[in-house]
Amino acid sequence: MKISAREIALISVFSALQIIVSRLPGIPIFGLPNSKIEPQIILMSAIGIILGPWVGGLTAFIGNFIAWLIPTTTFFGMLMLPTVPIGAIVCGALSRGNSRSNWKIAAVILALLNCLWYLSPPGPLVPYYPIPHLLALALVLAFRNRIYGYIKSESKRRIGAGVVIASFSGLMANHMVGNLIFIASAHWFIQLKGIKDAIASIGFFWLTSGLPKVDPTGLGTTFAVFFPISIIERTILTAISSIICVGILYTLRRSNLIRL
Repeated sequence: MKISAREIALISVFSALQIIVSRLPGIPIFGLPNSKIEPQIILMSAIGIILGPWVGGLTAFIGNFIAWLIPTTTFFGMLMLPTVPIGAIVCGALSRGNSRSNWKIAAVILALLNCLWYLSPPGPLVPYYPIPHLLALALVLAFRNRIYGYIKSESKRRIGAGVVIASFSGLMANHMVGNLIFIASAHWFIQLKGIKDAIASIGFFWLTSGLPKVDPTGLGTTFAVFFPISIIERTILTAISSIICVGILYTLRRSNLIRL
């Protein structure tokens, strides 16, 4: 993967933006009093679509990792570091049309994540939970390369439509990765606490686990109760991130700073 000087500059800018935005209040995560959905998620679509899947994913990781190092830090937050890069990769893949980066990558990621949900403990108990995630996969399969065509067009309406589909798909991938990490970490808490204490002892004294003091039970009930809340939350995030992405994308394209 070759990175141009222009891309290096954009990586630096978007990484810095993520760090700045990360200082804003986040969205609390139920059952994890010391953890939240980081606010830099609203930049995820713009990062993926403007920089592409691989450079965008790298940028998302760099910005999120540096933001995570800044106190207050949680071990659960470290586990969640892959969520934004995965979402950025999906958004970026949908905004490209070459053989190495296209809608097929996004479709495979979304399909795999949905399959992993049904293999998880709450999967059979709440089989309807991935409905919005399956909708994202259906949109990708229905529009395919047209999403890329919309985003690179000159029509503001088409650009907006392409960005909304890409943003929604990326946010659904991001959400499912977070769900799966939460499910896994809930069962690994004792081991995670030992690792967290070891890391904190070497200097990260502000590091907390970000997990409940006891292993949570009733994961199926938890996901069932918060199913409608997650739909509202992701709808709002899609709207906000799409507006931000369209604004940044349109400005950079008019300035000839990027070419999709």
